Amino acid sequence: METVFSKKKGVMVSMLAILFATAIAITVHAAMPAGVDAERFDSAFVKLFGFPIVSVFYFVVLFIHCVAAMRYFGKGSGVPKLQIGLRFGVAFAILYFFGMQEVGVDVSPFKEWGVDFVNYQFFMGAGDAIPVLLLCAAVAYLTIENTNIYTSIQRLNRAEKIRTVALITAAFLLERAIAYETGIISSSCHTYPVPCYIWTIIFGVVLGCSYLVLYPVFAKEQDKLVLSVKLVVFTIGVNWIIFNSFIGLIFSGYMPQVLLRSGIDVTVIFLSSMVINNYFIEPGLCA
Repeated sequence: METVFSKKKGVMVSMLAILFATAIAITVHAAMPAGVDAERFDSAFVKLFGFPIVSVFYFVVLFIHCVAAMRYFGKGSGVPKLQIGLRFGVAFAILYFFGMQEVGVDVSPFKEWGVDFVNYQFFMGAGDAIPVLLLCAAVAYLTIENTNIYTSIQRLNRAEKIRTVALITAAFLLERAIAYETGIISSSCHTYPVPCYIWTIIFGVVLGCSYLVLYPVFAKEQDKLVLSVKLVVFTIGVNWIIFNSFIGLIFSGYMPQVLLRSGIDVTVIFLSSMVINNYFIEPGLCA
């Protein structure tokens, strides 16, 4: 049990780290040579508070979720604290880094998809990924107590890993393909079909890898439904929804589409997780 003092210390350290990570992310984004015309930001939030305040609010909320999920689910996992931080940090970092490459030219500084777009999104993604990796590692090391550490932690074998990534990738590709072609979600897929579908496949793999990286932290959970809810919905899912919500916070009329798109993604990954936990993974502890 954490003492009142250690809880207060954990909260203070976490908030300072979140503010520091936010400052890093904002600085990197502001330093980019190509920027979106600020006059295009027409949401009610931007008009009421201004773009800088909205940006800071977004990163603070995003990073609060990262830290809250990591500390809440990680502290009783039996996984060493630094490993907890690195697992959560890597899982979130790759979501941000590769998520930034989604082919959405209409909300970028560019009129068409190409090398300039990819380079710009590369540095923007790195500007999100590096702070969250450092944030999770630092907060876990400084605030999580190493109690009840297991000598063996459940990891998946090679076949289980391959099946897990393959299913999540296939499910995400199928879901997005249906959404693209039916117009359920807006995209640049009809204009740039090849890069759009390549990104979809790659990001499906990224989602599968995020699942694999985080799985050992949640492996103690005996109830497979609860495991999927904690890992996919409360951790990956909520974070993915918050990450995508930035566009909805700065552009008028985008939030319903952002929530629909992200919500469908999370639902499909959750259903995939249920199949994985019930049919792909054998229970037991592995060194």
